[in-house]
Amino acid sequence: MENISGYSRLLTRTRVKQETRKPLFGKPYLTYGQCYVLWGYFFQLGGILGAKHSAKLDAFGHAFLGARGPNGAVETFFTEVASSLLKKSPSALTTFSDYVGSEFIGRVGYSGNGQDYFLEHGMEKVTPDTAAELSWQYSEQGAALGAIHPQTFRKMFEQSHKAAPKDKWQNARAAGLEIPEEQDIMNYDETVEGENVAFMEYCRECCPELHSILKE
Repeated sequence: MENISGYSRLLTRTRVKQETRKPLFGKPYLTYGQCYVLWGYFFQLGGILGAKHSAKLDAFGHAFLGARGPNGAVETFFTEVASSLLKKSPSALTTFSDYVGSEFIGRVGYSGNGQDYFLEHGMEKVTPDTAAELSWQYSEQGAALGAIHPQTFRKMFEQSHKAAPKDKWQNARAAGLEIPEEQDIMNYDETVEGENVAFMEYCRECCPELHSILKE
């Protein structure tokens, strides 16, 4: 099989490049408000595709993350990641944003809750490299949860895409979170189909041997 870096790595770099702000003076950057949305999206993407391809995790892990190893290695790794995730952040497994916020504040030592952190720091700058690396890490964590605990992941999806109170939504926009003006209520099956079409096209072009396994 070809030595590939994986769909997630390629997509995180592409999306971060699209989102990067390039001021006339100073270094390119994203804001925490952008990253809050971006990191939640990549957790969702990983979970959707992990659940979709849970029966063929060796091929999926290679195509999605660039992970390689003996038979069963990806499942073993995903099981460990998902178990750790459930133990560390069970109360945060309500929405994708809840999880990303809770996980991130653990990294920076913030004592409040994740949503408060991103509302307070929404306009602060993040380097593109940091934004991309964390996007990839959250896609990996989402893939593990989706593959090993698909029902938990699907409940998170449904909670994530419930309509929020309008005033709460507008306050989040005002704080710098880059979310659309109107909420878009997403359907799980339609989202899976759309994301998987793009993933499989990547596999067809970049790793045809894996594509032939995953399409079955």
